[in-house]
Amino acid sequence: MKKRLEKPRPIDIVRGGGGSIEIKTPDDDSAIMEMISTSERLLVVKGKGVYEVKLADQVDPGRTNIAVPNTVQRILSYGADDAWIGATLLTAHHLLKSSGIQNKVDGDEAFALALKIAEDISGAHQLRDSYTKAEADATANIDLKIQPDHSVLMPAIGNVETRCNEFLQRGDHALKELFRLVQMFYQDVGSGGWESLKTKIDGEPRDIDNFPQFLTDALPFLQLIRNARNCVEHPRPEQRLLVTDFAVDSKNTLLSPMIQIKHPKTPLAKIPVEAFFSQTLLSIVSIVELMVVFLCARHVKPLSGMPIQVMELPPERRKSPHVRYGYGVLLGGEIVPYS
Repeated sequence: MKKRLEKPRPIDIVRGGGGSIEIKTPDDDSAIMEMISTSERLLVVKGKGVYEVKLADQVDPGRTNIAVPNTVQRILSYGADDAWIGATLLTAHHLLKSSGIQNKVDGDEAFALALKIAEDISGAHQLRDSYTKAEADATANIDLKIQPDHSVLMPAIGNVETRCNEFLQRGDHALKELFRLVQMFYQDVGSGGWESLKTKIDGEPRDIDNFPQFLTDALPFLQLIRNARNCVEHPRPEQRLLVTDFAVDSKNTLLSPMIQIKHPKTPLAKIPVEAFFSQTLLSIVSIVELMVVFLCARHVKPLSGMPIQVMELPPERRKSPHVRYGYGVLLGGEIVPYS
């Protein structure tokens, strides 16, 4: 007798059938720029945000509830239109998850670290934007005219030090994740931190690229952020943050909130908080971008007859306008992108 075929359950028909998912929110109708698939996640990068899509089978693998929906969740409020997303997250996607990288590096695991870095940078951006608005709001309707009693009402934000602490925490987390990414390429770089990476790279041939000079230039900033975070967590008289709200100087000039880092090895003179936030973000993004570039450039998978290398791509050859680097082949004096 022939085996009787079981009638498919309604939930199997629903889950196994075709369909489409709209990636759209009330404040984001931008176009889909890229889709990133890993062993565990599906990310959709739009112009104004990064979204994670989870199918119902991921939530309910046993297919016990037909009502379980597919889900769409915005995980980053910044997207491909933002230059820093291209420089960090999308550059990491193109380089770390490419067939051009050596097999000893797990592309999915490496990209997962890059995503964590992007999440911390996103948090730092939000803190900077929130602070900038708070500073503008504090001075919007303030009257700095000296009153008859020789007093003046000063603008104030009120929690400047807390904002600085949170910002430094985000920056430090991002750089810690970046170092974990470094260790995927150089397992013997450990407790010495960034200095041990510099020692490692200085011991390799120095005429390959500019990696040694890049580390020389980046090291003071990397040490500054690490020590600044130590000032927050372990303050001492010789190691602490000095943060002030709005103030006036002896010339009756209104001074913006300031931050100063008192540290024996990496001191930082007084600087406006907003400027410190903005300059720090620019430095972190640049270091993350170029660190990934140099790591991948030194671990390109050799292919017979195909001189693959990491190179800066001309604008017309870029898959995304803010992704400056990718794998390519120089053929007849022309760059041919390779993925």
